[in-house]
Amino acid sequence: MATADEVAALGVSSHEFELEVAWDGHPVLVAKAGQDVRVFADDLREWSAPAQNVALTVRDLPADELVLEGRLCVLDAHGRPDFALLKERASKGTGPAPVLMVSDVLVHDGQDLSGAPRTTRRERLPPSGAPLVRSEVLEGSLDEVLAKVRQLGLPGVIAYRRGGPREALAISATPTPLPLKRSLSMPPRVTNADKVLYPNDGITKQHVLDWYREIAPVFLPHLRDRPVVSQRWPDGIDEFTWFQHRPPPRAPDYLDAVAIDGDRRLLVQNTDALLWMVNQAALTFHTWSSRVGSLMNPDWAVVDLDPGTRTTWPQVIEVATAVRRLLELLEVPSVVKTSGQKGLHVLVPLAPGQTLEQAHRFSLGVCSMVAQLLPEAVSLSHDEKERRGRLFLDHLQNFRGKTLVAPYSLRAVDRAPVSTPLRWDEVTPSLDPRAFTRAVVLDRLAQFGDLFAPVLTRGVQLEGALAKLAGR
Repeated sequence: MATADEVAALGVSSHEFELEVAWDGHPVLVAKAGQDVRVFADDLREWSAPAQNVALTVRDLPADELVLEGRLCVLDAHGRPDFALLKERASKGTGPAPVLMVSDVLVHDGQDLSGAPRTTRRERLPPSGAPLVRSEVLEGSLDEVLAKVRQLGLPGVIAYRRGGPREALAISATPTPLPLKRSLSMPPRVTNADKVLYPNDGITKQHVLDWYREIAPVFLPHLRDRPVVSQRWPDGIDEFTWFQHRPPPRAPDYLDAVAIDGDRRLLVQNTDALLWMVNQAALTFHTWSSRVGSLMNPDWAVVDLDPGTRTTWPQVIEVATAVRRLLELLEVPSVVKTSGQKGLHVLVPLAPGQTLEQAHRFSLGVCSMVAQLLPEAVSLSHDEKERRGRLFLDHLQNFRGKTLVAPYSLRAVDRAPVSTPLRWDEVTPSLDPRAFTRAVVLDRLAQFGDLFAPVLTRGVQLEGALAKLAGR
């Protein structure tokens, strides 16, 4: 949410924008199909039980198919939304029944209105009648409206461009921006803190939580807005593991999700979500190369150096050096990191708009040229028999849905090494990937900062490099 001063330069006025109250509640979608009505948060978490009265009322509306957007609120004795009362209703099922402040109609009688002008959508809003409250347009200038909202003790307003697409700008009524989405769940807590997850080193769940809490400011930018796969070891690294793709049942609402191909995929957007997952014995986090707003446009192309059974460490360094020199000849930047185990990852940061197909063609071209230079050390085959113990130069991590271990993730081997970004001048035969323990990485961050940050900020167009690889 922006402050009034921050949006002044944007020219927000009641002439170009419709202004409505930013109700202090939880954003939801209410979907009706015939007699079936469900209430969902924006990450598809279901809230039908605490909002049963809303669902029953929407069921009686005349439209057979309907999707309403609004905010679920609980009103205090003065008729003002009270988030604490809503939290009590959601967690304990006690207190006043909620109301739905309806702000938009996305589907009406089966017609998709999401791309229609806002004026058209507002015509389809149901009339106010408990527990539905139609969010009305506020008259007056922005300053006048904010003054009224401030006087009522409400957090701010939402500005919708008249006749424009379904976009909104949140404006705070106070000097301090207020969040429009707050958690209804309890903060994360540690259970079984003394449980040993790394038996040979005595590293407990508390130690792991302490690591991720300390590294979170650096770690989270590499997870945020990306589908995440967490790898969990509930009984320690010597026992079974599984990969968590979806939010677990009864997960807190600060653990977000995104719908991809009809499935809810895990998002880790904040420290609470990260620590909650770590308390579930998630030790390692893997991410997509793309973000939820552009799943077909990756932020990087990756070359994964996966040593084989007869690969020596000097050979790994020889291959990594060949990859680096080729990328320099192609005039593209690169970032290298340890996998946290025995391999290395080389990433080329991409500019916005580059496609997965381009990323794969580029990675395949690089891998193919290096394989021609070092045929006795490198294989492009995933098949173990065809590899014959050689290093697998993996270009297959550049497809939709493929994941890569995130920088600063712990790995489930003795000493709990960290997948660590490196300077290229460190990639020598004396490099020991397992030497990058938690304390070492913290010292490196203090000395060098986040060496992986360029992956998020300094992308390149691939057309020129692809043309060079093709010999044009």
